[in-house]
Formats: sequence, C-alpha cells, structure tokens
Amino acid sequence: MLDVFRRGPVAAACRWALVVAVTGVEAAALSVWLALLAGADPVSREVAVGVVVLAAAFLVGQFLVDLAVNGPAVGFPLGRTLGVALSETAVWTGWLAAVAALGGPRGAFVGGVAFAVALAVQHTAEVDALRGAPLGSRLVDPSTVGYSLVTAAGATAWLALETGLASVDPLAALAADAGFAPETVGLVALAAALLVEHVVGVAVARRECAERTAPAWFRRRSWT
Repeated sequence: MLDVFRRGPVAAACRWALVVAVTGVEAAALSVWLALLAGADPVSREVAVGVVVLAAAFLVGQFLVDLAVNGPAVGFPLGRTLGVALSETAVWTGWLAAVAALGGPRGAFVGGVAFAVALAVQHTAEVDALRGAPLGSRLVDPSTVGYSLVTAAGATAWLALETGLASVDPLAALAADAGFAPETVGLVALAAALLVEHVVGVAVARRECAERTAPAWFRRRSWT
C-alpha cells in the first residue's frame, strides 16, 4: 500500500502539495522576519523573535521537503535537519545585514550576488542531508546553481519593492498602474522564486537519492 505514496500520480500530487506548503510557510515567515528586522536595533527583541520565527519555518520546511523527497522512507534526522535550518537562517539574515550595511542599489546588487553564492552552498548541503550524505562532503553541486540564482533574484526584487529602493521605482510605478501595491508584487516575486527553488530542489534531491541507492553495476551501466 505504501507504494502508492512512492510513485505514480498520488505520490506526485503529494509532492506538489508539500512543495506548495513549504513555499507558503517560508514566504509567510520571511515576511514576518523582514517586518520585525526592518529598522530594528541589531541587538533587540524584534531581531531575536524574527530569527526564531525564520529558523522555525525553515525547520518545518526541511521536514516537509524531506517527506517530499523520501516519502514513507523519510527518517527525519533532527540534528541534521536542525543544522540545515539554522544555516539557512544565517544565510538569509547575513544577506539582509549585508544589503543594509552597503545600502542602496550597490548593496542590493553586491548582496544579491553574495547571497546567490551562499545559497548554492546552502542548497548543496540540503541535498546532501536529504540523500543521507555527510554534510560538507562537497562545497557546491552544480545542479543547485540555477535555482539558487532564481531565489536570490526573487528575494532581491522582494526586498527592493518592500523597502522602496529607488532603482525599482519604474517597476513599483508599473505595479501601481496595474492596481497592485509594490509590496504585493514583491511578495509574489518571492513566492514564485521559492516555488521554483523547491520544485527543482526536490527533483535534484530525488534524482541524487536514486543514484545513491542504485546498485553500482546499474550506475555504471546507466552511464554507458
């Protein structure tokens, strides 16, 4: 009976539902996190609460992604999952701090590039955790680069529209002309980027899990 949840249309529908759920949880948590951290003193209750909210959301998200990747065979390794969630929280918080420190369009660009690099490393660690490989066994999986760039771009657009960065004034004006608040457009951009991240990330992790568990003779044959 469990095979129904491992393959076929039911399994695919479950994976899509989990991916959408993760996207919603993370987008909501990031919105709360930014609202709490924006303009707050670095050492304040607001910052502490925001970081805890974000870490909790990433922890829940990692469990759901693990379920989407591994199905009924999911192991929910708490230590590894917690480590991935905390490191992702650090990556997002560090990105926001870098953008704020540099300021303006330069901060958004430089911070966005650094964020994309950090996300590629982070996403590689996530894939390794999902496939049961030791964390830190590799620095960057090339398969993670594309969706890391998408996430960084979506997050940068979201932050720029949320904070009213001057360089996105034309986009904000276009959104206003269409009857949408810039903040709404930014949140949609963030959610879309997160959705791409999780759809592709789950696919990459599932493929690597299959390659890891396949017999050696099958892996050799598949490459010939």
